[in-house]
Amino acid sequence: MSPPSNYHVQKIFDTYAKSQLTFVQNFAEQANKLAYAECLRESHAVEIVQPLLDNIDPEVRVTAVLGLSRLAGNSRSCAKQILCANNLLKGLLGQITDEDKSYKKSCMKLIRNLSKHLSSCSEMILSGCDGIHAILTCMKDLDVLVREVALQAISSIAGQDPSISVLIISSGILPQIVQSLKEERDNFKLHALTTLSEIAKHNQKLAKKIVDMNTLPQAVIFLSNNYITEVKLQASALALIKNIAKHSLTLTETVIESNIFPEVLLLMAHPDESIRYNSAEVVYEVVKHSVEISKMIVTTGGIVSLLNVILNSKEYPSTPAILALGYISSMSPLLATAVIKSKVLKHLTAVLKSDTDNDCLKAGTAWTLEMIGQHGAKHSKSVFACNAVSAMIDVYIDTSPTLDAHHKCKSAIQIILSKCEDFAALEHLLTPSTPIKIMPHILFKISKMLPKSFKARRIFIKRGHLKMIQNLKPDINSHLYHVIKAVNCCFPETILQMIAGDIPESVLKKLDKYVPKSQCLLYDPDIKVSNIFTNPV
Repeated sequence: MSPPSNYHVQKIFDTYAKSQLTFVQNFAEQANKLAYAECLRESHAVEIVQPLLDNIDPEVRVTAVLGLSRLAGNSRSCAKQILCANNLLKGLLGQITDEDKSYKKSCMKLIRNLSKHLSSCSEMILSGCDGIHAILTCMKDLDVLVREVALQAISSIAGQDPSISVLIISSGILPQIVQSLKEERDNFKLHALTTLSEIAKHNQKLAKKIVDMNTLPQAVIFLSNNYITEVKLQASALALIKNIAKHSLTLTETVIESNIFPEVLLLMAHPDESIRYNSAEVVYEVVKHSVEISKMIVTTGGIVSLLNVILNSKEYPSTPAILALGYISSMSPLLATAVIKSKVLKHLTAVLKSDTDNDCLKAGTAWTLEMIGQHGAKHSKSVFACNAVSAMIDVYIDTSPTLDAHHKCKSAIQIILSKCEDFAALEHLLTPSTPIKIMPHILFKISKMLPKSFKARRIFIKRGHLKMIQNLKPDINSHLYHVIKAVNCCFPETILQMIAGDIPESVLKKLDKYVPKSQCLLYDPDIKVSNIFTNPV
């Protein structure tokens, strides 16, 4: 039998090479489909593809990396499998210097997608798998798309953990990221802003590192009208400024000195809602640091701008704008009065009455109302006047005790009631639907007003409030028991005994000259007149 010719041997190897390429192409195509991700994992696709990463054919290698990148992007379990595969990432990233731009782009996409699913793997990618070296190599590449995907990879990693951001900064890559803010391509600027923002958000030290790189002046440029159509760029620039300012008064002052105002306030009237939302977040982060900053925002028309965000919020919640008003109001009675005069209260009440199930939004609104009403009787009266307290009671009743809105409404109601000196506003809250936990706070304030006004005592009887509270039957050791007793002290015992029926006018006239006692009867139909409680309130 004659030996096979070179042609036949070569044909065998060509067929094998083509089958490998066909296989990885099919794998990359299926990996791009979310529905097939779990099936590929169960078929041990990662283990089968791994040997092809060292294939002699560059097209096979690139396509294999692309398939793994897509698989990692579509499935958390597959991403974990890729990360745990023996030396897979280390081998990929270790040879990146000698590979072409397609290979580099696929590797950077793989890093990005792995980090998206597995925050714990970011440090391992950067240090254990030499990911920093690979990213630096790609950031220096001549191909603009390679550098862009490298920036995306860093952006997805930077926000995971402060230690990862420290690792990125210590690698010396930060100047290149900042330099990307001056690139012509908007995508470069966008990914650079996002990366810097993700680093700055962690803590004051990292935020200062970003500031020290002179990034603020460049970020402020994106707030101008020249970039009004570049929505993503403006939103990312605002996010960076917010994440720097939030950490301390010093950083906030640095941000303000970079001349972000009045541009930020003007952007709260931007046609795009995401810009309005991000601008409100910046204001929210800066006003909370000092009364001087809050005054500056108010005097430059900040309240009107924040109100515009509240009124025009649809897809984005108006929480940052509402909280900003709360911080401004908390700084001083004068600033709280300025907020009240801007006719904000009725719109805050409307938020509480809305059908939204956003717990954070309603909790923030209740907190802001508390900050406004906490200063004194005039502020409290203004909150009552717009029916905000009634709205908070409704939210308190309707929301679960496990939700923040439930607790924030209760706290706000208590604080605002403690400052209220308006009898009409208080007695308006005395209804059968008023929560039993709120009732003691209402009655306590009323018990301080009744002794000073016979008209108030008459109203309290005629509108059935005195009768209603006798039917509550609280526990003898409860706060409610004692405040009911304090209220009863404001009325003659004859009236308390007749409260179940109609009280003649001749009896009511005695209220005009009645002097409230320190000892009084807690009404119970079964208790005789001689049974008077002697414990002082």
